[in-house]
Amino acid sequence: MPSPASTSLLNYSTSPLTVAIAATAAAAITSSIVSSLSMRDRDRSRVAAEKRCQELEEELSTLRLQLKQAAVNNNERTKNDNEATLPLSSLPEPPPGPGPARIKKLPTIEDETAANNGGLFVTPVGTIRSIYKLCVGTPRQGLLAPNARGCIELAKIGDSSASSSVIGLEGYSHVWIIFVFHLNTKSSNPNKRIKSKISPPALGGEKVGIFATRSPHRYNPIGITLCKIDRIERIKKTRHTKERVLIHLSGLDLVDGTPVLDIKPYVPTYDSVSPADGGVVNLPSWVEGGLATKRRVIIAPSAKTDLTSILENDSNALQFYGSEYGEHTVDETAEYALGCIRQVLAIDVRSNYQTKKARGGNFQAERARRLQGATQGSVVAEDVCTQQLDNLLIEYTVDEASDRKRASSAGSGAEDEVTVSSIKLLEEV
Repeated sequence: MPSPASTSLLNYSTSPLTVAIAATAAAAITSSIVSSLSMRDRDRSRVAAEKRCQELEEELSTLRLQLKQAAVNNNERTKNDNEATLPLSSLPEPPPGPGPARIKKLPTIEDETAANNGGLFVTPVGTIRSIYKLCVGTPRQGLLAPNARGCIELAKIGDSSASSSVIGLEGYSHVWIIFVFHLNTKSSNPNKRIKSKISPPALGGEKVGIFATRSPHRYNPIGITLCKIDRIERIKKTRHTKERVLIHLSGLDLVDGTPVLDIKPYVPTYDSVSPADGGVVNLPSWVEGGLATKRRVIIAPSAKTDLTSILENDSNALQFYGSEYGEHTVDETAEYALGCIRQVLAIDVRSNYQTKKARGGNFQAERARRLQGATQGSVVAEDVCTQQLDNLLIEYTVDEASDRKRASSAGSGAEDEVTVSSIKLLEEV
């Protein structure tokens, strides 16, 4: 509200009423002077009156200018007083600069990487639950052991919905899984150089570049594998449990606990190369030869009896085999599990060092830290190897092949003969 001083002439806030009164008074004075004088003096008085009217008109013009300036000053004071009491959010935006308005740029992954000195941070979308607890003995590719089973338990990331993320995935038969080799050993020397050349078992000691192999020991410990979708299970949230989403898989070659970085559907049209479409697929001879070579696996009748007895005592003894997975009888469950054992042991190609240990009966899975306490009360025969699959401990022996088709098999054991002698139930895995 304007102050009292704003109505004075000195402050240039004269009102329109003041100007009107001044003009009326000037006219009245002129009329009074003219009428009160004699004819002789009228001419003299008229000159004086006209001069006075001119003076009054000049004063009136000055008053008008003062009134106009006062109105401007008064509006500015009112605006400033009002803005002083307004919140910042209600003030008008400052005028835009020259040129069109610019949209604020959102940060990119490139920006994040640069801010982290070139490092890229990712969040797992899920975790693998599988029949494998150890790296050693796990197949080098899952589809080589189609009876091997497991699942991905999806994680809840932020406010996202795990259940919504798999809508439509049932329409595919297979998925690519991008994962981390989380059990890779690391050197105690942080400055140790990462090897750029390695010796694949199928090459019998020769070396190739790391990018020419599927070795888990890489610059970035990231892998990719192709699996078959068996079913998708959605477990609703309850008062005492959280929502869970499980993607059940077969043909799996990943160790239990493996972090999953991404899941992508398999589309044959652009995920495979077909010779019929003019595509040419080349493979090194050592890869083709390795894929064509498998170990002979013999399962002794005593081992079959062991597994049947385990399942007869407890039909739910196995985590990934039984009625929940489509096997309706003990015999069906036993046969499917034995099929997995054959497949895994047939393609268990190892390094030269590991092969020598296996042939000497010096590889025992139960000694691994991840299985400590799982074989309490079990007695393992001497000079036999053991392999863990699901909740089972498989005892077997390895005999070097006398007639080999490939020279490199001498070091990798790719053509050795494996005999399963006993199967025991692990107390806990």
